[in-house]
Amino acid sequence: MKLDKNQLEKLRFEYEKLEMNEEGVNIMKKNIEKAKKENQKNLKKGLAIAGVCAVTLVAIPNISPSVAIAMEKVPVIGPIVDFITFRDYSDKKSNINVEAPKAENQNLDMLNKTTDEYIKSLVDKFKAEFEKGDNKSLDINYDILRDDDNILSLQIKGLETGASGYMFSKIYNVDKKTGNILELKDIFKEGTDYVTILTENIKEQMKKQMEEDSNKVYFLDKDIPDGNFEKIKENQNFYFNANNELVICFDEYEVAPGSMGKVQFIIPQDITNNILK
Repeated sequence: MKLDKNQLEKLRFEYEKLEMNEEGVNIMKKNIEKAKKENQKNLKKGLAIAGVCAVTLVAIPNISPSVAIAMEKVPVIGPIVDFITFRDYSDKKSNINVEAPKAENQNLDMLNKTTDEYIKSLVDKFKAEFEKGDNKSLDINYDILRDDDNILSLQIKGLETGASGYMFSKIYNVDKKTGNILELKDIFKEGTDYVTILTENIKEQMKKQMEEDSNKVYFLDKDIPDGNFEKIKENQNFYFNANNELVICFDEYEVAPGSMGKVQFIIPQDITNNILK
């Protein structure tokens, strides 16, 4: 059974509310420390992390029945072990904290190279601004939005905080059979004016949301034309959700005030069916 995003968020919320008894906490701590020691003996980082995950996933359900019940409702989480988290770019002196992913799969070398270059460019730019007196902090981590036999969708998330905060992200969609990174233009039939088609639907959704909810605000028909949302970018962030619907994503402030955060729009399949490859 596939769960949509709202269901997954609900399950995660329920899971995070569950309390683990003292014995469970101690077992988790011991396993983490054991993994660290093994890692220091030059064992592969992937094996150390997989060991922590494996022992923890076995120990928790046996210790807490409520946790076991919650885990029965969560989809298979096997693909997570295909990634190792690196923190090579973290720099406490410059207020930088990075969790950079690396895919273990050999066919995803291009993804590893591209994401590494992207994260390094963010860190280098931030360090230069920090040295000039821009006293902010930078946090980078990642989410796996989709991982099946055909597609891997990896989201690199960034948060700059100072006097105010700014959230941004970059989504990489990979054809797992070829290892190629797909841009938005690559998923449509040749000659399709996908920018106009998607933009028109997104504007319709924006207007409808604002009509139905006064708290929803988008940059449409404002007094300052230069600030209005005109069209999506040719390489706009996107992914396909569990229902195989195209989701177009925008960073904070890109099409709406900061109070709206990052926003995204699900494009109806009756619009995309005839233009997707």
